[in-house]
Amino acid sequence: MKITQIINEHTVIAQEERSGEASYWIKRPEASEEGRLLFAVLEHAFETIERRFGIGAADVSVLTYRRFAEHLRTSVRRALRAETRASATDGTLGGLIRRHMPDCYACAGEIRADLERRCHARLPEDELLDLMLHVHKVVSSSAQRHA
Repeated sequence: MKITQIINEHTVIAQEERSGEASYWIKRPEASEEGRLLFAVLEHAFETIERRFGIGAADVSVLTYRRFAEHLRTSVRRALRAETRASATDGTLGGLIRRHMPDCYACAGEIRADLERRCHARLPEDELLDLMLHVHKVVSSSAQRHA
């Protein structure tokens, strides 16, 4: 199942959130720069996850997919607007997470690099840690579903 088909069938953008914007994204995601970037980043992210872990977009729950997509949408928006945010983690916590989940960290690094390349922006370490946790959720929830 293609990424766009999953997004269209399961409405990634929550209906409660500014319904006009949500329906616009659903009907014409390719019509805005942000929409085009989101689809490209999502597709690359799940290609990366599938290559590294053997888990495709169709292998995860709709809820997990939506959460991941929403995080990437927020990441795209921050990158396009060059938003800055204060660090939510310190180096110690980041190091612990990286050592505990090195495969997820490497996968998230690829996804962040793609996002940075597409948006011509540099994203902070916190963004990488957030992505890593979302990748871990995708991997672990898929493993639980197939256990």
